Amino acid sequence: MRGIKPDPGAPADRGSLEKAAAEICAEVQGRCLLSEPLSRHTSFGVGGPAAIYVYPADKAALSKLLMLCHDRSLAVLIIGYGNNLLVSDDGFAGCVVDLSSALNGMAVEGNRLTAGAGVMLNDVIRCTADHGLTGMERLAGIPGGVGGGMSMNCGAFGAHISDHLAELEVMNPNGEFMTLAGSGIEFGYRSAPGLADKVVLQAVFQLDGDRMDNVNRLIDETVAERRRRNVMTLPSAGSTFKNPRGFSAARLLEQVGAKGMRMGGVEVSPLHANFIVNSGGGTAEDIVALISKLREKVYKRFNIDLKLELRAVGFDYEIDA
Repeated sequence: MRGIKPDPGAPADRGSLEKAAAEICAEVQGRCLLSEPLSRHTSFGVGGPAAIYVYPADKAALSKLLMLCHDRSLAVLIIGYGNNLLVSDDGFAGCVVDLSSALNGMAVEGNRLTAGAGVMLNDVIRCTADHGLTGMERLAGIPGGVGGGMSMNCGAFGAHISDHLAELEVMNPNGEFMTLAGSGIEFGYRSAPGLADKVVLQAVFQLDGDRMDNVNRLIDETVAERRRRNVMTLPSAGSTFKNPRGFSAARLLEQVGAKGMRMGGVEVSPLHANFIVNSGGGTAEDIVALISKLREKVYKRFNIDLKLELRAVGFDYEIDA
């Protein structure tokens, strides 16, 4: 998921929302759905309906859509594959823009790899292996797309998606295109403050050349280690909390007995203490309640306030206060 931060406050007036929906469906090229359950589009499998849900056909359609939403003061949520996302059971009273079926081109020229925001990150990793390009192997196995990965500066094993970023094509809330140098964008640990109000369209990575067998070996080692640590068979959004400076969130949670803790239809994975899984019929409220309980336990024992790595959307209260 990426880009424009939705307003979690009061929902839009119903009449205005219906008028905006009719205008969007008529004027934006692509597919437009109304009252679409977000549980169908998130890896957690929870979330109420989006008032408007749009698959824009291309960049021009996306620009038109964002301009319409801006003019109508309609809250916007950009998603790709719904990983790292917790949506309220009440849903999202605005326009959800799904880029998973658009912006999915990829090309290699020399040591530069260009990938659209809708390209799966694992497809990028496979492409680097096919072309003997090194630098992104440690990202192998991370779910989701390029755009979502950029918006949270995803990473693993000491590597981050921003490490080899040469430039980024983005769009602002007014639907205007911009190209940003990678070195000029502010990135943080599991965050990208420099992209807070922007939609990622396309990323260009500057990589180094290496033998294909070397690249493939490091990819295989990374995937094997990821599977050893994070084997998941149930719906999840991956890591729930960021690692506090100098600590492992999973280790802190393990020490307070988090593994196997339940709340309604969700539980902490018995395989990884920083993963919450939907074990059947779980709701967003179940997840929020379990998050609160886990944070309370860690704070009480270690005086450490865990911060969310996943993003919460559509709630009328602050979860990560």
